[in-house]
Amino acid sequence: MNPQDIMNCNTDELTRLKDSYKYINSNYETFKKYYKNQFVAVKDTEYFDNDSNLEKLVERITLSNTNKLIAIEFIHP
Repeated sequence: MNPQDIMNCNTDELTRLKDSYKYINSNYETFKKYYKNQFVAVKDTEYFDNDSNLEKLVERITLSNTNKLIAIEFIHP
């Protein structure tokens, strides 16, 4: 996603994205228990997918053809 894409998002989409990042942060220890050293994707405050390889994760997200913004965070050990 480039800066222009972000500017084209409506406020509701950005709020949901922010909430997804808050969800990751508030559940970080749980994610750490199951997904350490991996990237975790969260869509609309629900777990979506994970992978240790960011490119593969983004590829699967792209193939899923979801039109929603998805939060991705690396889970450190």
